[in-house]
Amino acid sequence: MHKMRMGKSRRAEMGVGTMIIFIAMVLVAAVAASVLISTANQVREQAQTTGEQAINNVATGFLVQDVVGVVDTTTNDKLTQVVIYMRVTSGSPNINMNNVVLSINTGNAVEMLNSTANAANDTAFQYQKLKDVQEFDSNVVGQGDILKITIDLTTANGIDAVVAENQLVEIKIMPAFGQQTLITFVTPEMFSAANITLY
Repeated sequence: MHKMRMGKSRRAEMGVGTMIIFIAMVLVAAVAASVLISTANQVREQAQTTGEQAINNVATGFLVQDVVGVVDTTTNDKLTQVVIYMRVTSGSPNINMNNVVLSINTGNAVEMLNSTANAANDTAFQYQKLKDVQEFDSNVVGQGDILKITIDLTTANGIDAVVAENQLVEIKIMPAFGQQTLITFVTPEMFSAANITLY
């Protein structure tokens, strides 16, 4: 009777080697996929944040409704105040007035003014909400709110900016983020009333 002898076969060894290589490839692919997904999420979040900031920078700002000059009743030849009525633009987020800077250029002087809430000196503009729809803090202006800004042109406010008759004036209102608002007007040749519309 012949005994069957089991010969050594290398097929099993090759199969085990192939399986090890396959598992290693799967692991490498899984790690690579994990890194790609993580990177894609970070890029998406960064793009979303950048997009929101860009939209806020474009949308944030003020829309001027009216500009009125208060005439010096003693001399009738210059303004004592410029009063600006405005609201935030459509789609604008809320604006904190403590972070708003205003400049007025009268040709003979340029003055930079802060809000009265954070002014380090006397050169400041005053503001008040005439219509408070959002009912936020008094410093925060939101959609629907009507804001009144008063620029005192008297020497008591430390402003060396005389606004006389037939004079070009440029006012810039600059929030911390977003678009600045530019107001340009020429005063009339004669002040015929105590309050005159300038813009």
